[in-house]
Amino acid sequence: MDINSLLSPQDSPRDESAISSSKPAPKKTRRPRAAKPTVPAKISPSTTSSYPSPAPPQNLNPHPHQQIIYTPPMAQSTSIMRSAPENVADGSRPARQGSTPGMDTLAELASMQQHQQATRESAGGLRSTEVYENQSSANGSVLSQLHGVHNSVPQRVMLDHTMVDAPPQTAPLRTITSKALSDTELQAVEELVKYLSANQFAYYSHIQLINLLHRGLLSHTQGGPSPTFKNDPGTYELLTDLRNAREAMETRFSVGEELWAEWIQDEQLLARTFDECIAVMELCQKSAREEAGSTKLWSMYARWTTSLYLAATSDDGIREAVEDTHEIQHWSDEDKIVAAEVCSWQQMMDVWARGVKDTKCRIDDSHLLWDPYTELLLQDLARAPSSDGIAAMKSHFLDRLQTPHATWDGTFQMFSNFISSYENHSYEQTMMTVNDECTNSKATYGAREMMELAVRKAHGSGNQDAVKSAFHEYIEWELSQSRRKHAFVFELVDALYQRAVLRFPADTELWEGYVMFLNEEIVSHSRPDVDLLPVLDRSTKHCPWSGSLWSQYLLAAERQKIMFPEIGQIKHKATSTGLLDAGGLEEVLQVYVAWCSILRRRAFQDESTDEELDVAEVGIRSAIEDMQRLGEAKYNKEYQGDPNYRLERIYIKYLTQSRNWHAARESWKSLISSRGDSHEFWLRYYLWEMSVWGKISYSEISQNGPSSPRPSEATKVLRSGLKRPNLDWPERLIQILQYHCEDHEDATELQSATIQIWKAKKVVQKRREKEALEAYEAAKAQSMRQVQTLNAETSADSAVSFTTSKRKREDNSIETSDGGISKKTRVNEQSENTTVDENPSATSSELKRDRENATIVVRNLPKGTTETRVRQYFKDCGAINNLILAPEGSDGATMTATIEFESQEDALTAQTKDKKDLNGQEIEVQIGSGSTVFVANFPPTADEKWIKNTFEEFGQIIDIRLPSLQHNTHRRFCYVQFSTAAEAKDATKLDGRIVDRKLRIVAKISDPSRRQNRTGATEEGREIYIRNLDWAVTESELKAAFSRYGAIEKTRIPTDVSGRSKGYAFLEFSKKEEATAALAMNDSKLKHRVITVEVASKAGNKRQAITIIDPKIRSTASPSPDVSMTNGDHSAQASPGPTANVEAKPTSEEIRARTFALLNVPDTVNDARIRALAEPYGPMVKVVLRPDHQGAILEFKNVGDAGKAALGLDGYEITPGRSLATGSVSDMFQQNAEIKNARLASTSIKKPEASSMLQGSTMVRRPAQLGAKRGGRGGLALTAKGPGKGIEKKADTDPNKNADARDGGQRSNADFKAMFLGKDTNA
Repeated sequence: MDINSLLSPQDSPRDESAISSSKPAPKKTRRPRAAKPTVPAKISPSTTSSYPSPAPPQNLNPHPHQQIIYTPPMAQSTSIMRSAPENVADGSRPARQGSTPGMDTLAELASMQQHQQATRESAGGLRSTEVYENQSSANGSVLSQLHGVHNSVPQRVMLDHTMVDAPPQTAPLRTITSKALSDTELQAVEELVKYLSANQFAYYSHIQLINLLHRGLLSHTQGGPSPTFKNDPGTYELLTDLRNAREAMETRFSVGEELWAEWIQDEQLLARTFDECIAVMELCQKSAREEAGSTKLWSMYARWTTSLYLAATSDDGIREAVEDTHEIQHWSDEDKIVAAEVCSWQQMMDVWARGVKDTKCRIDDSHLLWDPYTELLLQDLARAPSSDGIAAMKSHFLDRLQTPHATWDGTFQMFSNFISSYENHSYEQTMMTVNDECTNSKATYGAREMMELAVRKAHGSGNQDAVKSAFHEYIEWELSQSRRKHAFVFELVDALYQRAVLRFPADTELWEGYVMFLNEEIVSHSRPDVDLLPVLDRSTKHCPWSGSLWSQYLLAAERQKIMFPEIGQIKHKATSTGLLDAGGLEEVLQVYVAWCSILRRRAFQDESTDEELDVAEVGIRSAIEDMQRLGEAKYNKEYQGDPNYRLERIYIKYLTQSRNWHAARESWKSLISSRGDSHEFWLRYYLWEMSVWGKISYSEISQNGPSSPRPSEATKVLRSGLKRPNLDWPERLIQILQYHCEDHEDATELQSATIQIWKAKKVVQKRREKEALEAYEAAKAQSMRQVQTLNAETSADSAVSFTTSKRKREDNSIETSDGGISKKTRVNEQSENTTVDENPSATSSELKRDRENATIVVRNLPKGTTETRVRQYFKDCGAINNLILAPEGSDGATMTATIEFESQEDALTAQTKDKKDLNGQEIEVQIGSGSTVFVANFPPTADEKWIKNTFEEFGQIIDIRLPSLQHNTHRRFCYVQFSTAAEAKDATKLDGRIVDRKLRIVAKISDPSRRQNRTGATEEGREIYIRNLDWAVTESELKAAFSRYGAIEKTRIPTDVSGRSKGYAFLEFSKKEEATAALAMNDSKLKHRVITVEVASKAGNKRQAITIIDPKIRSTASPSPDVSMTNGDHSAQASPGPTANVEAKPTSEEIRARTFALLNVPDTVNDARIRALAEPYGPMVKVVLRPDHQGAILEFKNVGDAGKAALGLDGYEITPGRSLATGSVSDMFQQNAEIKNARLASTSIKKPEASSMLQGSTMVRRPAQLGAKRGGRGGLALTAKGPGKGIEKKADTDPNKNADARDGGQRSNADFKAMFLGKDTNA
């Protein structure tokens, strides 16, 4: 049925003479109506059909996004005719009058929508159905559908809903000839005009046309015969076309700050006559009104108004006060006389005052308006000083000084000059008082200065993402300020949001945050003066595709008691342009939900009428049919409607409030075909039936006594739901039916229900067993495919190795941040850009430990469930290797367990417990395959916290596993396990992202079956090893000696801690044959030694990592033994080679004094993290990591720094539950490697358990001073007695006495004081 058919025939069309009547007639009182069944009928559509859009010119649109075509809304009626009700003597329902406000509103909406559809059908090319492809409301995806990315124009799509008389099309060019544009550009203009003639609302094409024509104007103006001579812009051949293009766009879209500024600048350049100058002023006024809070547009407006005043008065003093004014020289004397009346001083000052008020709280650039305005006020005061004027000016300064802004000091200086001139007699007292009262505002800006600096820095970088991120961080910081301490300032946050949305006007998330902020201030913090409607109006013009913003607009209009016809116009603007459904059906649905909720609430207000009930019913049913029509247009007959049936639930609520139980029940039944497989649907249906039964029972008990009917309809609902063969959770309905019948039904019905429940349980049991078996077979088949694929790859690699002498080395390189390629280094050479193969320790085709396929995820565990209880529950499924418990969700109401079994078969067995009961709560069990992400190439200093912070945005992280470094200290990868496979898949979006400015992170789904063998020069036989090398041989000399055998890719001579050669080298050739030929150099003499040359073999386990930090320090380092290789035996000395300045080198005693060991270092911590912990204490010489002894050796340049580091790092918690200790090198070598038992390990994220290998903290003593006598091998301030022996309490300041006592471990307070004062014994 059409909405117009609801009106009486004599009421269509309405009497136009009645439009001027605005006084509403009194409302009719609604009388109770009998319940009646309602059958949905056809309603006229409120949205339009969509048609394919013709392609834009191929050479103009580099972005492959579909242009969106819009149609403006129809004119709005300014008044509604209302009639008073007639009195009915018999008391029956009065006859409905010919027209009511609500029905008139719906009729107008229907008329506009019909006109809208007819207009679109005749337009030839409209929006494509592809706009429905994206069903999310993400800001970026919607923008890409709308108009792509443009470098010089802000990303915004705004529809001017108030312009109802837009030109039918872009005006065609008169002649397409201009010397200011090239032939290609002229052809582009012609194609754009042709395209826009058929597609009037193609936003991006409007932008392109305007930019081309504007470029021609600039080229024409600046293209004079000399730099000092410019062409008259009025002679530009395409000037009229540029103006027409801008006007055509402005009537359809909101222009935006940047385009407004270009438009105004062009018109200012062109203005000659008085009328033209006034038109520019009106253009400025309109731009400032549309872009609220824009300092740029207000500044242009105020300066242009000042220029007009100067042209009429020639006041040179004002020209000095206001910079960047325009000289207008073409006015006649008559024009000047008229201008003196129109452009008066007061009008000019009013414009400045409005601009200052609108931008007052923009603390970054409000001075651009306030300073010139204040200079004008001071000049005006100087002309006619008065006590009132001085008081007003003083108040003006005080208001500014109490407002935080960037130029507060300059403002204070201006105020000082003002007081000196007008109140010099009380200068000191006034300045002290004002300084005390206003310094708080300066401090307020000071607290925000760093945030402002970050925003300016981001602007300077030209990176739009950086600017947006800076604004988001700034806003979050502002919102986090304490209200109790008065650090939160509403006006500053409001101005900050205005700045952000001006900069990013099409950012839906930013607008939503702004609206929610204002909503919270109004509702939660009692700010009734905040007007939300103008902000929502601007937001929906900038982001018309956002259903969230439109729904907030409707709700705010209802809360502020806006007239219903005006609310209807808001809804029409949202649904009639075609932009809303471009964001997806969910966006359209949000608007309809808000609209229908308003109709329902309005229908049941205290003073509502029967007509308002009718309006609500027609409007809700119309919305349901419109959404169905939109869905079918996209998905054809496969569209099943809203999964949450929100509109239908509103309609059921409406019928329930109308006491039309039968119609509401029929609506529930109509949903069964599409929602009947959801247990949630049946629960909602059941609860509705119970509420209706409660109301009926209460009424009958009141009339007929204590007996009441049984809830038979509710029982039917539950029993009908259990009959659905594909019900997703039948166990839930079984439980509720059992309890329901026991509480409410008689014995017969209870017995019948018990039989049905027994049968249903049997069916469910068979169904679950079948599902588990299918899951087992699918997982088994997948595992077999993985093994077969792995075997096939292994066989193929073997075959290739017999037929090919050279392996491609492209796979042995990784892409660096600058786009280059770098080769993998040897295993004993640390690289900042390391690529790690997953599961590198695996050596056979059989997977030794299949975590990914042998893991299950158990959800919905009751809060407080212990690990012991979970183990007991799953003990019959197989051996458990690992168990992790974590709270589920933000509220922690339930828990999630990740369980790793011994084999994949055990995990599949455990899956059969899905939907079973544990401690009275049904649990969910799923295979954890695909939920683990392999991560590599992260910064060397990254720890578990860094990895968690990087990946937690994608979902709940269950576990982070770092590899043991006991057998290879250069492993740098980890495994991040998420709660679901979907979250893990999302986390792979980080794959390839640049981190730490130079590393391209690796993030892939962990799959052990895809393990690859290592490649490189050593594995390919292209590297040779040279021993017994002369100490003085350089890399260039070595390369020259071997270059005759082939191309040398890399030469490396390892050095020791002092920077000298270790006597051996490695050479990498480009081919294996070249390396083999180089073996001819074996037993030949190079300089003073006979060298040994052999093919390099694969290096063994790298059980230590040596990091040389400062070559300059190392050049004077000790020729002491490499403690990393002597297990603490310092008596073994290296053979010194040729060197200079032997006397300057420190002794081994000095080296030991500034060296100590870290104890209890986890074998997952690398040397880079140790270095990052120690370097803040002072310059270092080297770091030696020994995971095979749970420790690290640190050598500092100064003894004092070493002592500070030893005390500072002792007891430092490097991982949860794992604290470091400090001691001597000998103490470290007494520790064995960490032994881990992965079997039966358990972890709780909430309370991590301390490691069983935690070592006791060792007492740290002062390092020995130079000249002191030492005994034993105690290392840093430790005696030969070993760690933890304590410090002697007796202290003596005699240095000789202390030196003699050091053999016994005695240290004085004076020694510690000297150490902390940083005395360098090497100085």
